Amino acid sequence: MKYRSQAYLKHIRSYPCLVCGGFGEHAHHLRHAERRGWGIKNSDEFAVPLCAECHMHCHIEGDESLWWAMNGIDAINWAKNTYGEYKNGKQKNERNSSSLEDD
Repeated sequence: MKYRSQAYLKHIRSYPCLVCGGFGEHAHHLRHAERRGWGIKNSDEFAVPLCAECHMHCHIEGDESLWWAMNGIDAINWAKNTYGEYKNGKQKNERNSSSLEDD
């Protein structure tokens, strides 16, 4: 099942662009991270922040894994780590709020 979360995509957009460090206003879904059918977007857990210009260049390149390699960035690893931190932090916050409610 694909993970979909507008809150998580907003979280991704809060980071700077992975390529140039500019304002990461776009949450780009890594096309090479999962097997999927044509026209089916990858899970939100494989979203990374890109500025508008870098996002456009990524799509123009065609071979996304090559584009990331040419930029020296392991975007899949970044996405996995960021999603893991977000998920763990969210669960921790939920536990803390439920324990406060119990008091």
